[in-house]
Amino acid sequence: MKKPILFLALIFAITSVFAQKTTLKIDSKASSIKWVAKKVVGGHEGTINIKNGTLQTEKNKITGGEFVIDMNSMLCPDAPKLTDHLKNEDFFNVPQYGTAKLVITKVDNSKANPVITGNLTIKDKTKAISFPVKVTNATANGLEAEAIGIKINRLDFDIKYRSASFFSDLGNRAIEDEFTLDVKIKAVK
Repeated sequence: MKKPILFLALIFAITSVFAQKTTLKIDSKASSIKWVAKKVVGGHEGTINIKNGTLQTEKNKITGGEFVIDMNSMLCPDAPKLTDHLKNEDFFNVPQYGTAKLVITKVDNSKANPVITGNLTIKDKTKAISFPVKVTNATANGLEAEAIGIKINRLDFDIKYRSASFFSDLGNRAIEDEFTLDVKIKAVK
């Protein structure tokens, strides 16, 4: 009699553990990415859309995931001509590389704001990046999170246009090598 009860308790425990792991779909319409790039004099900012993706969670904590960025959606509202330039070969070469991707490889949930490590792929070049994320809302039906000021070094993705690291005679026309991303994600069941 004890064996069936012990067996049922074990099955219940295993089922409970696996039932708490969830894959959420990123709501691309409710999620956003803002980018900021600076020059020696001034700078620009704009937006880019998330095409699709998922987050894995366990007990309302992010444990993994990936998302695809639609490079064709890149906009620079204050300089429409710059939008076209960012999409050409000098920068992101969007006709050839229409998407970028982040695959989460590790999440350190031991801190108040978890630290995500992932592989970012732009122009078929992949670089590991890490950044803190703040979960702003977590329910049984989904999760919202944001990561502000993610630093990306464009040289890691072979984007050298007007980089003072490569061209010494640019003066005040130089563009900083790092740009930042502010990402807000909403993921639902």
